[in-house]
Amino acid sequence: MKIAVIFTGGTIGSRTNDKWITVDATTKYDLLKHYENDTDITFKTFSPYNILSENLSAKELNLLQKELCERLSENYDGIIVTHGSDTLQCTSTAIEMTFGNCSIPVIFVSADYPLDNEKSNGYPNFRCAVEFIKNKIANGVFVSYKNDDELITNIHIPSRILMHNELNANIYSIDKKSFAEYNGEFKINNVNIPENKEITGIVNYTDDSQILVIPNMPGQSYSYNLDNTKAILFKSYHSATLNTANKKFVAFCKKASEMNIPMFVLGPESDTNYESTKIFKDLNIKILPYGTFISAYMKLWAKISTNTLN
Repeated sequence: MKIAVIFTGGTIGSRTNDKWITVDATTKYDLLKHYENDTDITFKTFSPYNILSENLSAKELNLLQKELCERLSENYDGIIVTHGSDTLQCTSTAIEMTFGNCSIPVIFVSADYPLDNEKSNGYPNFRCAVEFIKNKIANGVFVSYKNDDELITNIHIPSRILMHNELNANIYSIDKKSFAEYNGEFKINNVNIPENKEITGIVNYTDDSQILVIPNMPGQSYSYNLDNTKAILFKSYHSATLNTANKKFVAFCKKASEMNIPMFVLGPESDTNYESTKIFKDLNIKILPYGTFISAYMKLWAKISTNTLN
């Protein structure tokens, strides 16, 4: 069995030096040494870039797409991508949009602590990815991650992964259901996966997404500069609501509408919505299907980059 491992940095590719966590390319040997005596697996390693994932930009997204395009054209049984946890959802979702229908598994792995820290989940995350490939569970793009309060390691579908909770590295899928769970053997969960995935093909991401992301908090002034803005994505409250009683919010939306800047917000899980959202239509705020915020952001960035935003 042949597995390609693409190292991109992140905490799983870092060491702690003088209380600073810094990327270190030699960590790949720490991950792979556990398989030195496994004659059934051959690893081949690649590294298109090496960064802490909070520094992710369009440059790295474009480099990784190119790298994966080359590896997918070769004869591998699976591909593992090591990545930092901060922007894990962003990159894995972008890759799912590009290669979601690939004929082998592509699995992202990360770590909450560097591998030289005994609390790190990097090793179980990597091991789960290897076992997923060995057992031929499924093809497509996935994320392997073990939360610090769980015994199992979850396999997630990138576009279903929620943003991190504040100051917490744990990862959860929407509706609290991952694609699969691993605890020595795999359990496949019944999750609602669209039959027709939105596959973009290779996207040359623009350096500036030109998306204005606006959080929703009481007392906001909405004094944003809309120059060089091609889309607005509101981060709603958990109930899919915005502060529509704020006159400054209403004035801001009217200004954006006059400038022909499309505005978006994620819709609720059910058909029932709060009365405060009735004004969305009048303000030209488009309600996106129920889903994750990061998935919405990455789809908008892809559409802006390919000039397909309607």
